[in-house]
Amino acid sequence: MKKRIIQMTLTLVMVSVMVVAFGGCSKPAAPEAEAIVLGCPISFKATPWPLGGKYGWELAVEEINAAGGVNVGGVMRPFDLIVLDTRDEEPGVPVSECLLGMEKLILDDNVDILVGGPSMSEASIAALDLVARYDIVHLVTSGTWTPSWGKKVAEDPEKYRNSFKMSENAAHAVPVGLDLLEEVREEHNLNEAYCIIDDCMFCRNAMDVFAGLGEKRGFTILGRSAVPPGSTDYSPALLKAKNSGANLLFFWTNTATSAILFKQFVDLEVPALPVGFAAGAQEYEVYEAVDGKCAYITFPNPHACQTATKLPGDVEFQQAFESKFGKKPFGGCGGAYAGAYVLKDAIERAGSLDTDALRAALEATDMMTLNGRLMFGDNHENIYNQDPNEGIPTVYSQWINGERIAVWPQVLADSEIELPPWMG
Repeated sequence: MKKRIIQMTLTLVMVSVMVVAFGGCSKPAAPEAEAIVLGCPISFKATPWPLGGKYGWELAVEEINAAGGVNVGGVMRPFDLIVLDTRDEEPGVPVSECLLGMEKLILDDNVDILVGGPSMSEASIAALDLVARYDIVHLVTSGTWTPSWGKKVAEDPEKYRNSFKMSENAAHAVPVGLDLLEEVREEHNLNEAYCIIDDCMFCRNAMDVFAGLGEKRGFTILGRSAVPPGSTDYSPALLKAKNSGANLLFFWTNTATSAILFKQFVDLEVPALPVGFAAGAQEYEVYEAVDGKCAYITFPNPHACQTATKLPGDVEFQQAFESKFGKKPFGGCGGAYAGAYVLKDAIERAGSLDTDALRAALEATDMMTLNGRLMFGDNHENIYNQDPNEGIPTVYSQWINGERIAVWPQVLADSEIELPPWMG
């Protein structure tokens, strides 16, 4: 018994020594805050547009975490971004493969929220039903320009209640382009157009919107050409445009090979002002890649922060992006970057990651971003308005003297639009 008492005493002494030596153990160390896991399904190897979205999320998450993270009910928690290449913008990849990738993020990676993509409209629309099945919040910030996304949500808002989108919509971007062309028509008397598009869903939608609204606004559509996605030769379509006598070229393409379109447009000296969307037009490096033969291309670089300089935070974003990635902002980076801060704001107002609470907070969003005022409409798309104090404007930029310059809307423009010199 005496031996046992001595052993217990020695043990207590050793414990006391350890407590003193290691600074005391009266309170356990606070565990590291659990991360908010974001699953980012996005096709980032096929075209520059979604790759820019990936970069935008990475930059914003890094900034938010460096500033302390997200306040969730009084606990500061970091974002953990898991990016998965869905390959949905690669030719020949079925939509089902993209959906399987999203299911992996939900079931295997146990993500709290889906963000980013898919980017291809067909895949994003199909993802609406998958998101509804798993009852998880999904914030699309890159791609999915088709008006069909918002229409599907509006047709069954209860089923698709957890899906939100703050990327562009062709039904807004194209009319804004026509507003720009009306000004050009008034100043330069240009009103006859030829259309060249990639033969895919959102490009066909854009051409239909342009042709329909253009004719109503007094423009004449002289012809249309649909080119297979990934084509490396646009010259047959461009020659048709040149021979038609068109003085406006409407283009809408979705692949990196669109740089070939720019180069061939200049080489053939098509006497028309080129206005439209191309995945490669936003990349700063395209100018050097085609030896400057993308001059006068006018395109929606829709997020103001990527080329415009007049909204608070735009120039700072451009500098931070170039500092981190060694290149100027491009593709879908502006919407993605803003999306991370919109999500942070909604989580903090919700006070939790509960799906219903987070959805309600997103629906109530009303905040200024570096792209304009962000609010969601009844169809859960951001509200568009060319006045950045009333919504998110679509910014058109033009390649002028080796730079991407904002030329529309006028409130954000840094230059007037220029015509190709071979137009006479």
